[in-house]
Amino acid sequence: MKKLLTIILLALAAVFPAGAQIQENLFVYPTPPDTMTLFQPRCDYIISRFWDRTNFDQALLHPAEFNKAFGDWVSIMPHASADTVHNAIDRLLAGFGKKGGDKTLAAARLAEAWVYSDTSELHSEEIMLPFARAAAAHKKIDKADRAHFAAIEKVINSSMVGSTLPDLEFFRPDGSKGKLSEIAQGSVLLFFNEPGDPRSSIVRIRFDADPNTRALIEDRELTIVSIYPHKPDAKWTEEAKDYPANWHNVAIEDAAEYFGKIAAPQLYFLNSELKVLAKNMTQEYLLGAFKYTNESRRKK
Repeated sequence: MKKLLTIILLALAAVFPAGAQIQENLFVYPTPPDTMTLFQPRCDYIISRFWDRTNFDQALLHPAEFNKAFGDWVSIMPHASADTVHNAIDRLLAGFGKKGGDKTLAAARLAEAWVYSDTSELHSEEIMLPFARAAAAHKKIDKADRAHFAAIEKVINSSMVGSTLPDLEFFRPDGSKGKLSEIAQGSVLLFFNEPGDPRSSIVRIRFDADPNTRALIEDRELTIVSIYPHKPDAKWTEEAKDYPANWHNVAIEDAAEYFGKIAAPQLYFLNSELKVLAKNMTQEYLLGAFKYTNESRRKK
């Protein structure tokens, strides 16, 4: 264990050596004192003091270096305490908010690139949210940019783990309307399903054939909602006739406004109050959880 800790600390020192400087002293990275030997406190130290010696007016003139420094900062965040990360982000944005919108917008764009884009190695809605909120609310930022980040803020607030999903309206294949709260019983599994998509078909068939899933539905401990995330059309209406009768098969036209970019088959697990408990789980994990739950019920 001591050997592993030594390796980690040496690696951290290599990434952030004492007095490390980039592009004419624009970014002078903080170095934890030698007496600080534990990994998380060292990361907390770096995260909280990362920008203390940065001249942001000059930094914005060097976007490539600013981008690299921001990426280095973000890369340490998963190893720091949550409170330290939140406080550091809030402090940075508070300083930017008092000035022109260019700094807030630059930070929001960097956050999107590093933690919220399709190519982000680290995907974190928790990190992205304060940046999106700050950019969406800044009156000195262009209207189109504010709208872009307001849309991101809406998606994260609606569907991140721990949030409560709005009571969305849906259409059934017969054209009738309803709301999620009207059908939610027990735990709720949202399954984003695309007609004609082989992956969606496999997920649908496996859930429908699984005896544990069927038992939980029959006992009203589980509600499966198969969602077509578009305006109802003839193709979906026709295929939905063959979907499991004990599921709720619906179309939600504005689903992307609340869930963002949807890649079927995508799975969300909610409680009956529509609070998001988990998302993007594998079907194998859920089938195992349903089996465990059913077996536990039988023992009782």
